[in-house]
Amino acid sequence: MLYAEPLTDTLTVVDNNITYKKQLFKIPTTLTGADDEGYTNYDSSTTYNEGDYAVVPDLHRLYRCTADNTTGVFPLSDASVWVDYGFINDYKMFAEDEQIGDLTTGSDMVLVYDFSRLDTIALIDVTFNSLEIKLTDNTTSTDTIYTIKGEDIGCLSYSEYFYSNPSKVTRVIKNNLEWLPDSTLTLTFTGTVKIGNVIVGNTENLGCTLYGTSLKFEDKSKIANDEFTGYRKVLRKGQIRILEAKIIFNTTEFNVTAQKISRIMGKNTLFIPTNRDRYTEMTNIAYIEEFELPVENPTIIETSATLIGVQKK
Repeated sequence: MLYAEPLTDTLTVVDNNITYKKQLFKIPTTLTGADDEGYTNYDSSTTYNEGDYAVVPDLHRLYRCTADNTTGVFPLSDASVWVDYGFINDYKMFAEDEQIGDLTTGSDMVLVYDFSRLDTIALIDVTFNSLEIKLTDNTTSTDTIYTIKGEDIGCLSYSEYFYSNPSKVTRVIKNNLEWLPDSTLTLTFTGTVKIGNVIVGNTENLGCTLYGTSLKFEDKSKIANDEFTGYRKVLRKGQIRILEAKIIFNTTEFNVTAQKISRIMGKNTLFIPTNRDRYTEMTNIAYIEEFELPVENPTIIETSATLIGVQKK
């Protein structure tokens, strides 16, 4: 069971001597190619009416006004007047809150990261024509380049090649990039691009994943019934991905493993159960609901972990 603890950033804005903060996954130093929704920035001198939108640029968040003749009310200061609509398009892919998994859209997008002392990049729920991952060692000015196609045309026979539809690549995980003291990572996408989440960090190992590990999907949508007409509609709430992982590791690693669990407990973490391609769908941005460390064997600890993750639909 591999995992990468995502690096995070915190955006802040100050209004009337009050500091407001939003935490998100680490943002790149530069980002181009994302669609611009065209919303205007909040202006304290502007009068807003119900249904008007405004962006707080320091937080890259969008807010919708719910009252007419609203002037001078900062969007984060009064939830009864302004509804938080989440990050604007270019920052949706870095959301770590309830907006996690919402898609950033664009074309020919380029993301540039300060990648010093890191070894993992993960793209979840992603669509593209092609992707170039370039790791630059700034000390020696040398590049290591990986090229990935947006469709997997791997096949075992000529029949599959000619008659089977190629599968779309929806997850890209590179957790074996060279750890360098001073490096830059450049992600260059071509074509129409959609990204649910992009995560950078370092990969750690919790132990060997055993057979018996399972992935379960739960639909948290609800049926709403109109009291008078009886009309029913589905309220989409997204899917819950529950990963029940069976893990084994040496008893001598008890303390180290306990420290790892303590550090990531309650945090959104990227879990990678296996590096076999056929199990990529078990990759999960999740939090640990339960992790027990039973000492019943002098050499081996066998346990299970319940990981809860959300996948937007």
